[in-house]
Amino acid sequence: MSDPDDLWHPVALSTAVPAGVTRAVILDGQEIVLWRGADGATHAWEDRCPHRGMRLSYGFVRGSALNCLYHGWEYEGSSRCVRIPAHPDLDVPKTIKARSYALVEAGGLVWINLAGDAAPAAPSIDAGAPLISVAVDRPIADLRAFLRATSTYPAVIREDIFDGVALLLTLHPVGPAETMLHALTIGGSDLPAARRSYAAAVRGLRDEAETVAKVA
Repeated sequence: MSDPDDLWHPVALSTAVPAGVTRAVILDGQEIVLWRGADGATHAWEDRCPHRGMRLSYGFVRGSALNCLYHGWEYEGSSRCVRIPAHPDLDVPKTIKARSYALVEAGGLVWINLAGDAAPAAPSIDAGAPLISVAVDRPIADLRAFLRATSTYPAVIREDIFDGVALLLTLHPVGPAETMLHALTIGGSDLPAARRSYAAAVRGLRDEAETVAKVA
């Protein structure tokens, strides 16, 4: 698996964005809110209400719309504001919209890009079972180099030590010195104890990466 032109980024496990909740993520310094409506559609917007700048991730999902916590402005899935509670009879101007980003779900992950119409086709990867996301205190370029030096990243990671379970790792940059690592499993047991052991292995890999980074 590779990142198409580094424009599509896996920012969350699909299971981390259930219907009816908001999820705040940071992609290369850009604050973004992910949310899924009752219709099952997932959205990625700038984490800022166009009205007063309140973080939309503090808001609430009602049906298939996202409502700002501050003054209750309601935004439909297209990101357009459709209701202002303080002015219930107002025909809301169509120009009032939250800034939205392209989003696809593939392989158990939520992918977004910030390039608008210039972005290439969405990534296509083998489906995996979402496992865990962890923050790693290491720049993404250094973490990629570490993973390539210690495994077969970005294909199958250390398959032999997981009793035949393939562990797929994907990364997205948070800031200059922090990276999010999203792990999925291909095969293996779905029993809770087994899943916990797989997650523990990912945390161990994270700890190893951070230790090497500090020593280097």
